[in-house]
Amino acid sequence: MPMMPILTSIGNMFEGLSGGTFFGKLCIAVGSILTAFYSPIAALLVCCFAFTATDMFYGIKVARKHKKKITSNKSWKGTLTKLVDEWVIISLARLLEMSVLDEQGVFVLTGGATVIVGLTELWSILENLNTLNPNGPWKALGKFLKKKGEDYIGTEIDLNDVDTKVDSNESEKPV
Repeated sequence: MPMMPILTSIGNMFEGLSGGTFFGKLCIAVGSILTAFYSPIAALLVCCFAFTATDMFYGIKVARKHKKKITSNKSWKGTLTKLVDEWVIISLARLLEMSVLDEQGVFVLTGGATVIVGLTELWSILENLNTLNPNGPWKALGKFLKKKGEDYIGTEIDLNDVDTKVDSNESEKPV
């Protein structure tokens, strides 16, 4: 089958979809680039977003248990901020993989970023479940995950020793 009729057909379809305008062609081109960039990592993003939504769900249940006022604006704003942050982290990891590491199939950075975000959210979900049902298996599962994490990174994780400094870019003031 000759290629010329096929290419002409594709060109006619492209002209029809874009309306023949420069803006239409630009939108189709940008959409194609974004699709090519995000389609390999779509499942990773969905996974992170599912963990975040589940964490919000259990966070609301904990707030209700403690009879705290729940405002939809506050919970949605916090959740949307987390979703945007997760999207940015995974997108930057994907960009780094594509441009610097030239990885097309193996997602070491995006997968690693997804695992870190997912485990952080999982830890928060376990804390919420432990608050809702202290006699459940959540505490044991949390200890197991902490032990595995310590073994993996080779250092002790002290959950009570949290850095309270708000902005790590702030320089300390001289005395």
